[in-house]
Parts: sequence; structure tokens; C-alpha cells
Amino acid sequence: MTDSTTAATRTRLSPEERRRHLVDVARSIVERQGAAALSMEGVAEEAGVSRALVYNYFGNRAGLVESLWAEVESLWNVDPMPPVSEMLRDVTPRELFERRFIDNTRWYFDQIEQGGLLYYRLMSEPQLVESVEHHRRSIQQANVQWWADLLVEMGLDPERALVYSSLFNGATEQMWGLIARGDARRGVIEEVFLSSGLASLHHLLDSAGVTPA
Repeated sequence: MTDSTTAATRTRLSPEERRRHLVDVARSIVERQGAAALSMEGVAEEAGVSRALVYNYFGNRAGLVESLWAEVESLWNVDPMPPVSEMLRDVTPRELFERRFIDNTRWYFDQIEQGGLLYYRLMSEPQLVESVEHHRRSIQQANVQWWADLLVEMGLDPERALVYSSLFNGATEQMWGLIARGDARRGVIEEVFLSSGLASLHHLLDSAGVTPA
């Protein structure tokens, strides 16, 4: 039991605070050891409470897993970007692309740093396979189409626009794993991803004979 856990158990917590503490303990277990290591008994032991208390808050392991999933899913529940046509009223397509490419990438990496390791670990949890896949697909499909639309506005043909957008949206998932596992530093990942994305776009536009606005 950690010092922070011990301190928490010595303090009389409200039901909301107790639930929050149990979720934090469960999250710590999953991030350190993987989803397969999560159990009601393990959470109770690490939190310094009875198993009955953990069951009282979550019902069973499935309920605990769903609470953890809610933690990371909420990070991505944001409004979709406005249509490209609306965002081009006061800016050129190229300026919009470069601005959003940089800003969106940094926001995305921020979200990964907040909940990426937990999300990454939960991907292997059998009861969440369908939820995780649906979540990833819905995010990716919307992003692919938005960026493809913007590339068309820059003068690229729809086919090349779709391929480029699909390629770099897919690459973000690889970056997710690198950040979540700590395989490379965030700054290095961001630098390589942004520079390669912008350089490859400029090369693609040149090869297609497009002079971006």
C-alpha cells in the first residue's frame, strides 16, 4: 500500500471522494500491470478497504472496468470541427491546414498524456473491445473526411486528398502507442510527426502540380 493510499484510508471520505479514490487505485493498477491484473480484491487491498466496499461501489469487475473506460472516453468527447467551408471565411486553405495541423496534433498528444496509457491498457480488455473499436472508428472517420475536404480546397484531387488524410490519421495511432508506452519523448514525437506531415504535403502538392492558395 502506498503512502498516499494509506493517508486516504485514514481520512473519512465522502461517498464521491471514496469512489474517486477507488477509481484512481484501479487506474494505477491497470497502468502499471495491464487490464488483466485488475481485480476487485486487488483494488481493495491496495486501497486499504474491504472487498465488500469495492463491490458496493461498482457491483463487480465489469462495473469497475466501465468506470475506467468512462475516464478516458470523456477526454475525447468534444464537438466536431466546423465544416471546412465555415473555417475558410477569413483564412486561406494553406494557412488553415498548417494552423489546424499543428494545433490539433498538440491537443491530441495532450489528451494521450492525460489518459493515453490507461486507454492503451484497456484496449486489451475483452469486454471493451467493441466499445474501443467503435470509439476509435468514429473519431478517425470524422477526421479523415474533414482533412480530405480541406486538402481538396487546397487544390488536391479528392483521391489523393483521401489517401493523404487516411495515412496521417492512421499514423496518429502509432504515435499514441509511442507516447503511452513512453518509448520516445513527447517533444521528439511531435517534432518528427509535424515536420514529416508538412513536408510530405508540400511534396505531394508539388508533384500534383498544385500551387496552394
